[in-house]
Amino acid sequence: MRTQLLCTFTNEGEFENTVDTILNTFNLFSRKIFVLKLQPSNELVVSYNIIPNSVKFLPLTIMVHRKKESNTMYTINALNTLILSETGKVDKSYQIDWQKYKNSIILTDGDSYKIMRTSLFRIIDVN
Repeated sequence: MRTQLLCTFTNEGEFENTVDTILNTFNLFSRKIFVLKLQPSNELVVSYNIIPNSVKFLPLTIMVHRKKESNTMYTINALNTLILSETGKVDKSYQIDWQKYKNSIILTDGDSYKIMRTSLFRIIDVN
């Protein structure tokens, strides 16, 4: 079964409303929602796996991929930008040292990439 890992950006004051909206909008694949805190800001990232359908993403939401070994989330565009920065070309065979990006989210603004360190804020079991 194909799933999508989504991240919705929020803050401490709004994250409970954000989680409620997620639960009322999506068919979750995993029964756990991970809430990560971006360092050093107070911004939170709510991470959840959905079974895709025709529902649109929530505002401030992106689709990401995750490397389990290093707990790194990233967009494909950010990964390509990182590889381009390290090698001078987009090389699909390039081996990323994922430990350098442990507990992070790698994002892009189009021209460069940004590494945002994360820490676990809360795990929500939705059973």
